[in-house]
Amino acid sequence: MKKLVIALCAVLWLSACQSEQPTEQVSVENTDEISLVQESNKLRNEKGDEITVTYFAQGNDVAVKIQKAGEAEQVLVAKKVSAKGEPVFTNETMMWEGSIGTGGKLSDAAGNSSQYLEVTEK
Repeated sequence: MKKLVIALCAVLWLSACQSEQPTEQVSVENTDEISLVQESNKLRNEKGDEITVTYFAQGNDVAVKIQKAGEAEQVLVAKKVSAKGEPVFTNETMMWEGSIGTGGKLSDAAGNSSQYLEVTEK
């Protein structure tokens, strides 16, 4: 039994002393790569204004594209989580607080906000 323990220790010691082969480093060239694009959702506020919201992954971040009628598309990146547990997406001009299937609240830089709900097709 003693010889078995000594042999086992010797094998472990020898395997630990062997030089390790360098692992191949994979570099990420484009950290803004867009992937995992979800289906776009149409949302409407109480005034009747419609927006299109599309959730996607941008590199390592979760992001959302918001398209208001007649305006340029805005890309917002998730920065934090609200008290309700919903992600909060922001950029320089607006903030979106919501999640897929529930609608959300859109705020502009001046602090004006509007609640949007999903449009149900009839």
